[in-house]
Amino acid sequence: MVAVVSAASANEVLPVTLAAGDEASGLARIICQYLEQLFADSQEKRDEAARLRGHLGLRAREGDVAITVAFTEDGVAVEEGLREPDAVVNGEVEFLMHVLAGRANPAWEVLRGTVAFQPRPLRPLFGYQAYRVMRLPHVHLWSGLPRPPVGLLVGTAVLVSAVVLARRRRVRASGGDDG
Repeated sequence: MVAVVSAASANEVLPVTLAAGDEASGLARIICQYLEQLFADSQEKRDEAARLRGHLGLRAREGDVAITVAFTEDGVAVEEGLREPDAVVNGEVEFLMHVLAGRANPAWEVLRGTVAFQPRPLRPLFGYQAYRVMRLPHVHLWSGLPRPPVGLLVGTAVLVSAVVLARRRRVRASGGDDG
């Protein structure tokens, strides 16, 4: 029997490095700290990150600050600037963090215009793969979608029920089978 051990084996923290060190931007520091904590708390996230290869670009609209999160065989590196990204997410820092953590739905935020997403044509799914690694554990893809008002849900249920009942009455009145 052969045991397969990933780069982030059990109880081993996946290395996250801040390439610019003390000269790093605030965005780079925030993302680095976020990833360190995420990987320290979740073996599943360490394993996912250890398997992922590619570069995710993040550009904050405030100050036009850009970083690259590089997923390599040696771990994860947070670098200043955009370094051959496979996907780029643009937006205000607050929205970037909410989207990455899974508190805001990326598709909804793109539709609202709070973030923009630009995948590289040769790797159209990389952005989703990186998002999946970076979002908080137990957060589902549909998390962060706006919830419809309760009145709208109740009204829709009443309308659908009324249409179904009217159809059944019409079918019965015509002597047909509503089967």
